[in-house]
Amino acid sequence: MNLETKAKQKLTTHTSVPYALAWGTQILAAGNDGRVVFYETDGNCFQKIDYSKDDKVKEFTAASFNPTGETAIVGNFNRFYVFNYNSKRPQWDEICCKHIENYYSVTALAWKFDSSKIGFGSLCGSIDIFDVCLRKSKYKGKFEFTYVSLSQVIVKSIEGGKKMVMKSDVGAEI
Repeated sequence: MNLETKAKQKLTTHTSVPYALAWGTQILAAGNDGRVVFYETDGNCFQKIDYSKDDKVKEFTAASFNPTGETAIVGNFNRFYVFNYNSKRPQWDEICCKHIENYYSVTALAWKFDSSKIGFGSLCGSIDIFDVCLRKSKYKGKFEFTYVSLSQVIVKSIEGGKKMVMKSDVGAEI
């Protein structure tokens, strides 16, 4: 909706109530039908991931993209799913599914500004923080590299503890 002209535009109609909605490289929508759908900005379906036949999957309740828009996390009952955008194929790949017994529904998700951590809120009131990285490595014992996405690396000085974020502006792999 344009606030000045009050003009509005319908993007698409999702297959269920979109409880989980987030915008990154594409627009992610998921709900109580067990499907995670990535839409283009024109409303066309980019990719569908169907968990509806998996008895362990309940409704998707929250979603969030990291600041680069290349990693998405979608909350479910007692679990969350992590997806990375693969620009070489181009498609979304499920990186992992983390199961946490008695966590119940994920009600909120929020990324740290440098994509190194994500906060989760649960139905029971807990707030949990998870480290998010593809890999960590040390260079000559002086620096630690934390790869938080394919196009973003956090470089930390081991001695001084100072950090610097290196990010590709065009989404190229580092």
